[in-house]
Amino acid sequence: MAEREQGRSFFVGALIGGILGALWAIWNAPRSGEETRRAIQQTVDEQVNGVRRQVAGESLKEALAEGKATARALNKR
Repeated sequence: MAEREQGRSFFVGALIGGILGALWAIWNAPRSGEETRRAIQQTVDEQVNGVRRQVAGESLKEALAEGKATARALNKR
């Protein structure tokens, strides 16, 4: 019976802590939800575009360099 009471107390404490934490975060948010979503989306878009440029640019250059090296090695035989 005591274990059940401890489990219930833990659950109630966790619930109250979660609610208080959420309220604190909302109260102390530096900007509105719409601004935050816009900033997150902009950051994600920038990162995705950066990765696309890197994959398209560097991978192609590396593949060409590797292909040239292989061709040179085959020509030396």
